[in-house]
Amino acid sequence: MSILPNNDSFVFIIGSPRSGTTILGEILDKHNEISQWYEPYFVWDRSFRNCPDDERTAEEATPRIVKQVCKDFLRYKKMTGSKIIVDKSPRNSLKIPFIMKIFPQARFIHILRDGRDVTLSINKKWRFLKGITDDSKTSKISYYRTAFEITLEWLNKQPFYVDKMRAFWFETHGHMVDKSKHLNKMRWNGNVGWGPRFKGWQDVFSQSSLLQFNAHQWLKCIERIQKNWDEIAVEKKMEIRYEELISYGGKIITEILKFLDMKPHENFYSSIPKLKKYNSNKWRTEFTGDQLNEINPILLPKLTELGYEDIYRQNSAPDPVFSNKYI
Repeated sequence: MSILPNNDSFVFIIGSPRSGTTILGEILDKHNEISQWYEPYFVWDRSFRNCPDDERTAEEATPRIVKQVCKDFLRYKKMTGSKIIVDKSPRNSLKIPFIMKIFPQARFIHILRDGRDVTLSINKKWRFLKGITDDSKTSKISYYRTAFEITLEWLNKQPFYVDKMRAFWFETHGHMVDKSKHLNKMRWNGNVGWGPRFKGWQDVFSQSSLLQFNAHQWLKCIERIQKNWDEIAVEKKMEIRYEELISYGGKIITEILKFLDMKPHENFYSSIPKLKKYNSNKWRTEFTGDQLNEINPILLPKLTELGYEDIYRQNSAPDPVFSNKYI
């Protein structure tokens, strides 16, 4: 059992990377009784740094691990003074049973986005990181400067000095000047990589194009969430779609606050980040036919199951009839 009192005050936004987890976390962080803890991998992975993937089971949440994670989250909650702490780490999509073992009363918000737009965005991130490490295009000085800037940007998302130091040590100890271990290379067997590592990723990575692998990252996150979704009590979970969030923002956010037993304070809605209403269906104009032929066999079965092929057949804003029970 968890040692936490009232641990429903911990909320986990789950979803594949580039599904809107970041913007949703930033929105909730604007509430005066909610604080976001931005992707505290140095807490979750402290005892699993050398594991080959990011999937964690309930059995791996030993009493020692439970105590360690609970202590860190309680400390962060106390330091912020907030009633609710939100963690939006995409890797958490692969470790729901692990989280539930530590926080039995935790609440989950699943944000789902069209896998084609997600794959497009993930692929851009991978290509950006690969461009940094391309020795034929990047000088040594430029490389280290950019790597430092990326690390600094991530550290600055930690509001407290103690967490900045822990995050920095976790990311750099033993290899601060070793290029072969920078930019997540330790996680990706010496390759530049980004995002969640699903179980068996090595075989998929070696047998697929980069674009196909990125599609699998979306698919595996969704499959793991679906597999574990029924284990979460109905009152402890909520699912939204990114396309609906950006189209009907105020209404969706109000429903999320109701789910969290929170009321919007004065000026809350005027303080939240602006939503890009038409930030969807980019895949229609940015993917070539050949690229779609690469990823469609991977994505279309699940997209069809989720209703994306029918609802988003036209390049237009979602229709309200698509809204789920929370809207």
